[in-house]
Amino acid sequence: MKIKDLLGTLMLFLFAFTFISCDKENDEGRKVTGYKEYILTVASKKILGTGWSDGFDYLSDVYAVKQEDTKNWETLVFIDGFEFEKGYEYKIKVSETSYLDYRMGQPAWTEYDLLEILSKEKKDSRDLPLHLIPKWYYEEQPLPMYRYAVEADHKAVVEEDLKTHPILPLDYHYLLYSGFDEEYLGKWIAIKDDTSVWGPGLIKGINRSSEEIPEIYNLMPPEGQVQAFMEWSFLDEEGNAKNYPSFDVFLGCSTESKSAVTTPDLYFYKDLTEYYKEKYPDGGVKAVVVSYTFKF
Repeated sequence: MKIKDLLGTLMLFLFAFTFISCDKENDEGRKVTGYKEYILTVASKKILGTGWSDGFDYLSDVYAVKQEDTKNWETLVFIDGFEFEKGYEYKIKVSETSYLDYRMGQPAWTEYDLLEILSKEKKDSRDLPLHLIPKWYYEEQPLPMYRYAVEADHKAVVEEDLKTHPILPLDYHYLLYSGFDEEYLGKWIAIKDDTSVWGPGLIKGINRSSEEIPEIYNLMPPEGQVQAFMEWSFLDEEGNAKNYPSFDVFLGCSTESKSAVTTPDLYFYKDLTEYYKEKYPDGGVKAVVVSYTFKF
């Protein structure tokens, strides 16, 4: 037999063996690949972190937990049978069971079950992080692209002020999440690093008609094709305006969008003409518009 034919026969045999082995794995169905029990401390409030489902990472309020003899808080998305009450720190015993089932779309997964509540103490947990979002995740989110248009006798003065004092921090990554409900469009947070966070909070949205678009925005129209026009207010977690800004928002789409999912680009606009007329009364200010573009 020629070497070429021998290799072909061997590869065919290996392929058939692998195929049969995989079928056997499928026929066996679900099996447990790991099991252990241990004690966890659960923090007195949930923190924004990441979960994973159907091949995608997503943002969610998660449990901050740590095992005995560890210092750092870690993420745990769900504990079956555990009814959490905010404001209480828990010590609980849980089981961690790992499964494997090749018939599933997501063949390997782990489940956590409550076995026993050892203690429940009313207190604020100490040394909690500002968030539990991995660095690789928030650094994938967009930094705002900042533009402005100025018409003024002393244009350079106003432009320098705009460069120095942007409304939104330009070196923060902005994350929008949790989808829509009847009252709020969703939630938001801006992250520079693990120690510098703006938010989190809620987004209040009002639909606007094209007739309501301020004419001044024609000084610097949004790129791409505009699909909708809204007013967005950024609020704190209780729904209060606090010191957060509001914007006129264009929802559009462009061929430069990074995501394979159809997600609109967001163009935040604000008319600052009256603000700068008052700030520089001798500056001959006629029009000032700022824009922040996010291409998801």
